Parts: sequence; structure tokens; C-alpha cells
Amino acid sequence: MFRSEAKRPGAVYLLSILVFGPITYLAHELGHWGAGEAIGVDMWMTLNKAGPALGAYENDTQALFISMAGPLATLAIAVLAYVIARITRSFIAYGVLFFQFMQRTVAGGISLTGTYPNDEAAAGLMLGIGIYPITLAMIAVLFLMTWDTARRLKPGLAINVLSYGLCSLVITFFVMSDQILRNGGVQLL
Repeated sequence: MFRSEAKRPGAVYLLSILVFGPITYLAHELGHWGAGEAIGVDMWMTLNKAGPALGAYENDTQALFISMAGPLATLAIAVLAYVIARITRSFIAYGVLFFQFMQRTVAGGISLTGTYPNDEAAAGLMLGIGIYPITLAMIAVLFLMTWDTARRLKPGLAINVLSYGLCSLVITFFVMSDQILRNGGVQLL
């Protein structure tokens, strides 16, 4: 499924970002939701957020565990995509990896403005180390895997710019749709 027959990414690669981007975006939120449910917290989930049904966690340990579950799901997806891309030279796996990097970079960028701490920044605050260390470490790890894969597969500047644009569209769609759905009281789980 991930093996790329083409030596250069094309339309199938770009379409795969539009397919796998949303799937992995939801997997990130399912990471939060599933972690909470696994430790006995009744959770809700929308397209772009997951949280406790009672409005607050019972303790900081729950909050920390659930906060990091989404980024860890994203990191697991990224590592799997990285390995698949290295073994099979799959541009589709590269697109999945690129999306994970973009997703956490955008979330981290929003956190670094000080407006709304993302998962990694919130975990850093809970641990007393601030918003930067975990946020920047996650972005750096994802960047290094993405850069190494790009160096090996050589997708080219045009494909990376198109990938950036498509990832931005998917992320923007999820954030905006989530706000509209939440305003209407709609939850996925």
C-alpha cells in the first residue's frame, strides 16, 4: 500500500495528504480520548479537542498523561511513517510524516504566541519547565525525521511547498470545522 512506484511524487501523493492527514489528525485526538477512557476518565472528543466530560481532571497526573497521549500518538505515527519511507522509499509515507511535522509545528506555533498552550506546552507547564522545552523538542524530532526522509527521497521544493499548502488546508479545515461544530454542540465521542 505504501510502496511508491513513481520516482517522483505526483497526484496520488498529494491526494494521500488529503486522505491520511485527516485520519492521523483524528488519531491524535483519539490518543487523548483513549488514554482518558483507559484510566477511567469519562471523555468527550471533537475534531480538534478532547477533554474530561466532567470539565476537569481529578488530578495533575491524569491531566499530564492525557495531555501527552495525543502527541505520543502523533509521534508513533511519525516514527512508523519514517520507517516505512526509509524501507520502501514511499512518498505516501513521507506525506504522512510531513503532516505530523506540520500538525505539531502549527500547534506549537500557536502555543509559543502565549495565547493557547497546546498539548506539549500544557505538559511543560504542568511539569514546571515552561512551554518551550517539550514543544520545541517534539517539533525538532519531527523536523529531523522529515528532513532526513526528504534528503533520501528528494521530493523537491515544489512538492514540499504543495505539501505545506495541503497540510495547512487540512489543519485549517479541522480547526474551523471544529469551532463550528462545537458551537452547535456537536461532539464525535
